[in-house]
Amino acid sequence: MMEVPITRTETPVDEPITMINAFTVPIEESEAFLPLWEENAEIMARQPGFIRARLHRSMIDDAELRFVNVAQWESGRQLEEALSRPEWHESAQRLLNDPGLHITTRPSIYEVVVDLLPSHDGSGEPATS
Repeated sequence: MMEVPITRTETPVDEPITMINAFTVPIEESEAFLPLWEENAEIMARQPGFIRARLHRSMIDDAELRFVNVAQWESGRQLEEALSRPEWHESAQRLLNDPGLHITTRPSIYEVVVDLLPSHDGSGEPATS
């Protein structure tokens, strides 16, 4: 079987970053996908600089992007170091090369440009940070 390449984006920055990875997963493969994703996420959660990861599942059955992972890191450099670890790479390959899964990933790295919070001052205007 041919190995599926892992898409990586270089993030050599010291600022906090957010990695968003959208997954196309056939609905009937959702339950098989979850434990493999969790195994991979647990490896990342043990790495320096990891803040948080949240996996979102679409509530719409025919959604193209069934799952979306949003992970926050203290810096892009720490994410790069975590992505270079052999145990993460092996886990990612198990997920991508599982013969029972037909998934596509779309990872990208983001920075916060607007942070909108609810208004608590009575003005009706949203607060920004």
